[in-house]
Amino acid sequence: MIIFVSASSRAKECAVAIEQKTRQETQVANSLAKAIELLQAHEYDVIVVDESFQQVEASTESLVVHHAGAAMPVYVNLSLHGTDRVAIQVNLAIQRLVAEKLASMRAAENLLRNELRGEVTAILLNSELALREGQLPTNAAAKMKEVHDLAERMRVRLDGQTTAPVRITGRAAAKSVATAR
Repeated sequence: MIIFVSASSRAKECAVAIEQKTRQETQVANSLAKAIELLQAHEYDVIVVDESFQQVEASTESLVVHHAGAAMPVYVNLSLHGTDRVAIQVNLAIQRLVAEKLASMRAAENLLRNELRGEVTAILLNSELALREGQLPTNAAAKMKEVHDLAERMRVRLDGQTTAPVRITGRAAAKSVATAR
């Protein structure tokens, strides 16, 4: 959802153009009080601020800083530009916002995946070493085998493998745990 902050007589016309271009609901706030009310009531992706409104309302910048939340600010000048150009600018800002969110999600996913890989490798190594001990009671060995198998399935999912996983043993296993940490 988009909020358009402008006192211009063309604000509604511009909001319609933004809605058509972005296919997102666009609400108009023609005063600072209305903008704050809308920002407190709804979550917005983008806050579009008419620069001529900034000249009329001196505290517009505090509106963006204190009340916009995660909304991306886009500054336009409705007195200089047509509604089509403003709609294009807003659409480009939304495309940048989507790209930034995707990049953030991918980075978080990769970070989590890498952290989990190290932990899963440690579980696999320790469970294999415990199973080799030979002195585990039968029930404990069965549970340890179950933990090992679950960790193996987790590793397959983390790696995105579709084939049978390769078992790491001996020095190679110790080396992979050391590098994973």
